[in-house]
Formats: sequence, C-alpha cells, structure tokens
Amino acid sequence: MEGVTLFLIASGLTLIFGVSLVINFAHGSFYMLGAFLTYQLYPHILYRTVPGFYITIILCGLIVAVLGLLFEVLLMRRVYHTEHLMQLVVTIAGVLIIRDLVKVIWGVNEAASPVPDALAGAVVIGGNYIPSYQLAMVAVGIVVLILMYAALNYTRAGIILRAATDDRGMVALLGINQAYVFSGVFFVGSFLAGVAGGLAASFEAVDYLLDTRVIINAFIVVIIGGLGSLSGALIGAIAVGVLKALGLLWVPEISFVGAYLLVAVVLMVRSFRRSVE
Repeated sequence: MEGVTLFLIASGLTLIFGVSLVINFAHGSFYMLGAFLTYQLYPHILYRTVPGFYITIILCGLIVAVLGLLFEVLLMRRVYHTEHLMQLVVTIAGVLIIRDLVKVIWGVNEAASPVPDALAGAVVIGGNYIPSYQLAMVAVGIVVLILMYAALNYTRAGIILRAATDDRGMVALLGINQAYVFSGVFFVGSFLAGVAGGLAASFEAVDYLLDTRVIINAFIVVIIGGLGSLSGALIGAIAVGVLKALGLLWVPEISFVGAYLLVAVVLMVRSFRRSVE
C-alpha cells in the first residue's frame, strides 16, 4: 500500500517540477507535516470514526497546502530566475527549517495516529486476508487519480497547468500571470503531499526524519515515470510498490536495493535510446 502514498506525493512533486522546473526537496517536509497534523488533530475530530478520519486528512491537507503556498510566495518566488543551484539551496533550507520546527513542536519520538475502528479489521478476498485500512488507502488513491485527471483535462485551470508544463513562454504570451500558475501548482502539490502524509500517519511510524525517507522514494518514482508526467508518477509508484513487496517476499535481505536497481535500469535504457536516436 506504500504505492498509494508514493503516488500522491510523487504526483504533486512532478506537477511542481513540470510547471516551475524546480526540484522541490521541501516536498517531503510537507508530507511530514501532513502526518504530524493528522496525529495532532484527529483525536479532536470525531475520534476513531471513518468520517472524522477523512475530514481530518482533508483539513490537514488544506493546512499544508496553505503552508506550501506561503513557502512558494515568500521564498521560491524570489529565486525562480536564479540558477538551479540557488533554488536547490532554498528548498534544502526549507527542509532544515521545517524539521527543526517539527522537533520543537512534536519532539524527536515516534508518533502514530490510530486507525478508525471500522477500518481496523480485514476483508477476506479469494481466501486472503487484506487489511481494511489498506483497501481504504487504495480507494483514496483511485479517487484522487480520477479527480486529478478530470481537473487537468476538463477544467480551465487544468488546461493552463498542462500548457505551462509544455511551454511556459506561450502561456505568458497569452496574458496569463505565471505567478498565479506557480502558486496554484504549489498549493495543489502541497495538498497532495499533506493528504499522503495524513494517510501514512496510521500506516507507519512518524518522526522528524520522515521527510528525508519519503522524498528519496518520491524522487525514485518521479525518475522512473519521467519528470512532469502524472501518468508516469502512477506507473512509477505501482512499479516501486510491487517491487518492494516482491522483494520482501522473495529476498528480504536485499529488498531495499530493488528500487535503486530499477532506477539504474531505466536510466541506462533512456541513455541507450538517446544515443541511438
């Protein structure tokens, strides 16, 4: 089920890169904030109920989206026209600042949000027991995928985002304010990261180092699927999730290197294709 959270965070990451051409290392920090905010707020919103859990996740996603928007307006907007190294330094600085704030607010110990009572059991499918919470995560991933596809293909904002991904100069010539486009994509991308973190709060232990762990896997997904490609993020997330599951089943001793080997193979194939062309 790790593939669901990887898809959510990688889709936001690839949208941000596709439009702004910024490799946002702070994206993992927004994922971590979503997890900690869910852990903090869920006990106060219809505790241990399914509606309360989803309300909390959406609320925390919106809070993280606002924080991502502030990050873009106050920091990233000042370095869009600088070299990529400066952009990288700013995003890494954001990672360090957010990590220290998390340590001050929530400490260094691990935290976890409880699973809603209705999702604490398992469902029998084909003689196999599948945790209900994992099925709920898959359902959320499917809903988000459908909504994102519809928004990108059938709304004016989505068409502008796709146009900005293909040719930012043409979007500017059409009189569309690029600053609004960049802010909008950071808002959406941060919201997806916050939702992914909220789902993960009941699925894995949450601590102040979660940002680094998840951003590495997110970049693996984005590299496999292709920078700026939403469908690629989906394919990459499924590939990494299945590869890790099979690795744990067959060769658990080296399962953690499977994703890196897949990245190496993908990069070699792309390099070979370019050399042939």
